[in-house]
Amino acid sequence: MNIAVIGCGWLGFPLSKELLKQGHVVYGSTTTINKFDELIAESIQPFLYDGLINKLISIPTNEIDCLIINFPPSKSFDYPTQIKDLIEQFPAACKIIFTSSTSVYQDLEGTMNENGAVKMDHSVFLAEEILRSSKRPATILRLAGLIGSNRHPIKFLSGKNIEHGNMAVNLVHQDDVIAAIICVIEKNAWNKTYNVCWNEHPKKGNYYRNAAEKHGLTPPIVAFSDSVGKSIDGNLIVIDLGFNYKNPI
Repeated sequence: MNIAVIGCGWLGFPLSKELLKQGHVVYGSTTTINKFDELIAESIQPFLYDGLINKLISIPTNEIDCLIINFPPSKSFDYPTQIKDLIEQFPAACKIIFTSSTSVYQDLEGTMNENGAVKMDHSVFLAEEILRSSKRPATILRLAGLIGSNRHPIKFLSGKNIEHGNMAVNLVHQDDVIAAIICVIEKNAWNKTYNVCWNEHPKKGNYYRNAAEKHGLTPPIVAFSDSVGKSIDGNLIVIDLGFNYKNPI
């Protein structure tokens, strides 16, 4: 397949390299021409896109079989509109994978599956709705907090205050996210919505104290409460597609 990855950064870059190993032709977007040499060195065909100055896709979009949208709303002034303008540059038959977030769910107690209550005004959920209303073959992956490749939340939480230490941790490893995206492509699983989250949910206070010790960092200051928060259920993709999570958090 000819695959375009929008957002060839922390997740998109290793994803693109894995897609190349699978035999696909990969185009990868970057916001700066300075990264072109790095992408070319990995046989990724680079192009500029930021949705602001560089709004138009310069690659032959009519030849793209699959579009992977992988950039956060923090990079956009109007995320839903940007998603709409982006996908309209690709053929109607182009398959789409959108990396959404479990932050779209309301802050309720208990287990949260794909039918859970969402924040209707959340910019990422509104972007999901753009995809659904487009009638294109699009699958939405709601990702939990991301770890891996020198990225771990404890590096930001070290020495800081953490409230509600009994709340559940919802994380997923970078390698499992990449594997989930490839699984969707291989299984031809379109017009689906899946949570992608490791199936164990330790208590936030204990987890980050242990993580600080493991990384040699100052532990956070934890305040405990009765709130257990939400635990993201990432099992539907396992049931539907036979996906296997392999990387503990």
